[in-house]
Amino acid sequence: MDYFAALNAFVEAAHANNFSRAAEKLSIKASTVSRYIKDLEHDLGIALFNRSTRTLRLTEGGETFLHHAVRVLDELEQAKHATASLNQHPRGLLKLNLPPAFARHHVLPLLGEFMAQHPEVRLELMLDDQHVNLINAGVDLALRIGVLPDSTLKARQLASERTLVCVSQAFARQHPAPSNPQALGAVLLNGNLPDDVFFVPADGFIHPVQRVQVAGGLRINDLEAQLLAVEQGLGAACLPDWLVAHKLASGALVRWLPEWQVQATQVPASLWLVYPPKRTVSSKVRCFIDFMVERVGSPAYWQS
Repeated sequence: MDYFAALNAFVEAAHANNFSRAAEKLSIKASTVSRYIKDLEHDLGIALFNRSTRTLRLTEGGETFLHHAVRVLDELEQAKHATASLNQHPRGLLKLNLPPAFARHHVLPLLGEFMAQHPEVRLELMLDDQHVNLINAGVDLALRIGVLPDSTLKARQLASERTLVCVSQAFARQHPAPSNPQALGAVLLNGNLPDDVFFVPADGFIHPVQRVQVAGGLRINDLEAQLLAVEQGLGAACLPDWLVAHKLASGALVRWLPEWQVQATQVPASLWLVYPPKRTVSSKVRCFIDFMVERVGSPAYWQS
């Protein structure tokens, strides 16, 4: 039995004291209304109507059931309206899962503007380089960096990512720049990339892809700590452009092998906004995605 349809049929029949008028209002057959009432009476174990040839009258049990049925249908209507309004106007808690370094440099500086535009959205940030299960963690939206595996998650690309070989000015003065990627492995720091990385020719350069073993004596599993190590002259590191673009532009860092880009796999990495699959994306998720895509731009502002 469709209990929702049966409740509607019962309430309309009780108000009209007639199955036919209830059926007309609900655009169904009178026999369908009658069947719904019989199903309810069988389920409840009590008669809901006293029937005569001309009219219907609620029994005492029917009066009691009507009181609660009207309240249930009203509560359901209010729940539908409240839920629908969430999708029409961004509001409520938006839980984000973000890589810490990217969040500090490119999300947190924008949050004031976002919150001013959407004052009814509350934000909770989980800063974690590990990929949590979005559904189990109750996360609405996450940022993933790299190559997305096949999954049921929905995704929108925020930007492409270029990984660059960077050294400090002091390190560059003390060490000659390598002429090819293979000469680089012994001075490379590592931590966020595999022990073997791919050097892919940048646009406009014709070279075969090279696979290089990272053999430096220092391993750090945090991007910002790797950046600090490079700035202190402890070696070269393969760092994402979104982290080092301003350092390279100011001259604080030097890029080695500019004709090459570094990749963890042979497939280029990107930054992705991912969220659980739903028939309708909530307005709070949609507005944050649109906000970030607009502010980052295409190409991303750190690549301009």
